[in-house]
Amino acid sequence: MMFSIKQITRAFCLTLFLCGPVSAYATDLLTVYNQAQTSDAEYQQAIAERMSINEGVPISIAALLPNVTAQAQPSISRIGYSGSSVLTDINGNTITPRNNTQQYYSMQLTVTQTVFDFAQFSRVAGSLATAKGADAALNAAAQSLMIRVSRAYFAVLQDEENLNYIEATKTAFNEQLKEARQQYEVGLKSITDVYNAKARYDTAVSNCIAAQTNLENDRENLRVITGRYYPHLSRLSETFPLQSPKPLNAETWVNTAIQQNWVIKASQYKVQTALQNIRQQFSGHLPTVNVSGTLSRQYTNNINGYQSYIQRNGPATETDKQIALNLTLPIFSGGGVVAQTNQAKYDYEATQQGLERTMRDVANKTRQSYLNILAGINKVKSDKDAISSNTQSLHGMEEAYRAGTETLFNVLDQQQILYASQTQYAADRYAVVNNMLLLKQAAGTLGFEDLRAINAWLVDTEIKPIKARLFKPTAAKKSKKKNLSAQQTQSKTASTHKKTLKHKSRKFLVNQQNTPITAPSKS
Repeated sequence: MMFSIKQITRAFCLTLFLCGPVSAYATDLLTVYNQAQTSDAEYQQAIAERMSINEGVPISIAALLPNVTAQAQPSISRIGYSGSSVLTDINGNTITPRNNTQQYYSMQLTVTQTVFDFAQFSRVAGSLATAKGADAALNAAAQSLMIRVSRAYFAVLQDEENLNYIEATKTAFNEQLKEARQQYEVGLKSITDVYNAKARYDTAVSNCIAAQTNLENDRENLRVITGRYYPHLSRLSETFPLQSPKPLNAETWVNTAIQQNWVIKASQYKVQTALQNIRQQFSGHLPTVNVSGTLSRQYTNNINGYQSYIQRNGPATETDKQIALNLTLPIFSGGGVVAQTNQAKYDYEATQQGLERTMRDVANKTRQSYLNILAGINKVKSDKDAISSNTQSLHGMEEAYRAGTETLFNVLDQQQILYASQTQYAADRYAVVNNMLLLKQAAGTLGFEDLRAINAWLVDTEIKPIKARLFKPTAAKKSKKKNLSAQQTQSKTASTHKKTLKHKSRKFLVNQQNTPITAPSKS
């Protein structure tokens, strides 16, 4: 079948449309978190450790269950007889042949059951506490993953806003530098204004490079967690509500954290494990009791006509049954049991102190997160007021600079203050969001629904560049420059006219000197 050029072109365009990227959509917080759950090495390590520790429970229980072993030993042997080894009867006739082949089969079944072993009982209780601690540690790791993803996510957003502010600053300083140079060339400004504008512009260029580097570094930090690179992330809406914690009481949050924090729970289970270890080591002084039963069966078969006084030619079977109660009582072990017990006691005390330190740290972080939220909400409000005030102040200083009553240095400084306040506003806003999550993490209540609530306030829009305010000469300044040029032109015309009159007066005097003097005529 032959295809036309038009059909091939349509097929090629359709392939590009289906296979190529249609548009670049921004990635939201939930998508990043879901990808981190399967890609984050730290979280996957916590899952593997939890599964490994949980296997310790059936391992310790297995020591208390019946232990059954079976053993089978088939063999065949060939024995040769000579000399005095050859048996004869009273008549001197040989009873045994010169060679004998013997077949042997042995089978044994042994069953052992622990009746009393305090060390094994303590080991089971300790493994159960350790498994519960592993579950608590996994929950703590899951909440830690939420915090790490959120921090890395919002760090990228903050860097994008900072870069936007700094690029606007650089653009504004560049325009001011151009204007300063133009005004210097016409004699309206001094070279100092040019140097000041150049210094601010160079600083802005350096800050822009640093901001771009920070943005790429934070994107790479997010890639470490998820294993993916995100060129576009959904931005936090400006209408995101900054609400105070509920209940509005720091001690209530602290009490909840002491009871529900997963790190504290993991430490509590470590204390229980250490207590069971003391009992396990002390059990070296106690007896152990177990019951064992054995069933064995042996089968032999002598061939080649072998017979003796105690064994006849042909097959033979022997069965043995045995049951026993084993009691083991330790008497002296060189003081090792006492030393091991004392060591376990010290370990128990150390884990108790670790639990106390963990509880204090959690309580401290809870109070700090609570206070940081309240302070952050007020700071965000103050930052908005500061941006408004600095903007109005900058407008006023720009007008004063155009009127000639303000210096360029002060205008540049005020513009830098404005963009610094905008940067601080972005930092404080994201800090409030992070502290909200940290407070719930400390209280042990952080979950997927909290991320979903924040994700609902993310918008799929790109950050818009800030338009820098450019200095443009006003009508008054243009009129002033026009009047100045007219005055300079008028001054030059007057000077030229004066020189012409002076030259004519000199020429007239010379002509008067060369003219002869005659007497007046008489009438």
